[in-house]
Amino acid sequence: MWIYYQIVYSEFSYIGEFCMKLIKLCSLLLILMLFAVILLSCRTIAGQPQILKASIVPSEIKPGDKVLIEAVVKDRHHIVRKVECTVKEDPRAKIRLNDNGMEPDKKANDGVWCVAVEVPDEAPKGKFNLEITAYRKDGEPVFVRTKSGEIEVLKETLAIEIK
Repeated sequence: MWIYYQIVYSEFSYIGEFCMKLIKLCSLLLILMLFAVILLSCRTIAGQPQILKASIVPSEIKPGDKVLIEAVVKDRHHIVRKVECTVKEDPRAKIRLNDNGMEPDKKANDGVWCVAVEVPDEAPKGKFNLEITAYRKDGEPVFVRTKSGEIEVLKETLAIEIK
């Protein structure tokens, strides 16, 4: 009886120990995978903010015209808190775009940032670059990783011409 008990017990204890080690290993791997997903979810290229589209209407601009500047921002983690544009050739004036549902914005917090501005009468004729930049809550620009792995400011540049 003693010999039978030792053989049966030792076989089951070996199987039990192996199963417990396997369960612990699987649990540890699952925890590590969940941690990696949580930690890296915003840092992936697909999860980071993007400016999907930027436009200015009308496309033909003259001094005194009223124009609508619009930027469609995809931001599923709500990192972008402010969007501003500047004329690259004269960066002194910053124009803030809004996503608050007030005219000309149609719906609050939908990712469509816009502003209506009047082109000054004294604006010089010529070609200019309008740079639209996204900012975080602390006022710093939003940085994103490009497909090549470089880190740069989230911005879009529009070529405009005042006739």
